[in-house]
Amino acid sequence: MLIQSSELTANPGKGGALGTTVTAMRDVLARASGKDWWAWVAFAGRPYGTYLLSTRSNDFAHHVNTSMQIGLSPEWSELAASAEGILAQPAPSMLAEIIAVTGEPASPKQFLTVTRSTLSSSDIGKSIAWAGEVMEHVTKLTGHGGMVMSSVAGTMFQVYWVLGVDTAEELEASNKTISGDEGYLEMIVEAGSKRLFVEGSTDRVLLARMP
Repeated sequence: MLIQSSELTANPGKGGALGTTVTAMRDVLARASGKDWWAWVAFAGRPYGTYLLSTRSNDFAHHVNTSMQIGLSPEWSELAASAEGILAQPAPSMLAEIIAVTGEPASPKQFLTVTRSTLSSSDIGKSIAWAGEVMEHVTKLTGHGGMVMSSVAGTMFQVYWVLGVDTAEELEASNKTISGDEGYLEMIVEAGSKRLFVEGSTDRVLLARMP
């Protein structure tokens, strides 16, 4: 399965206008493509006024076919044009393949923690294996399922860890559990000592699903 996402950042003072536009975009994209889309607001890890749109595709053929349907949609063309002056820059997009899932597969939760890092060239196989192992460890600790993704378009050789929870209280509890776990900290030290990822390439964003 593939995950497509686009990150939209508002011009200063345009955060509210962009939020309204993003939810309208989500609905138009769903109608044009015939599949589910989700709208997100970043509440940590990105500049104020950052939003995301995301969707899932079964495979590359599904992704291409639905993208062409969107490109031919007059409703989408009109709405996209309305973002002029609201967006700080063209929205960068990412396409990633899900390479591991922990817990039970489910629709996106209310809150997501998305951590991203770039694979080192030292041993990509070991880096990928470690990525899956640390996600499994986090799921065992917190009881919350997640997924590991690898980029297939956009910036390459990136790995994403996505952990979803239903409430802010669960987000708080998960963060405390993970940060205080000795086994997790040992795995992070291992990744650093073996240079499994490019130093300084890791970032994290916290997202809330918009109604």
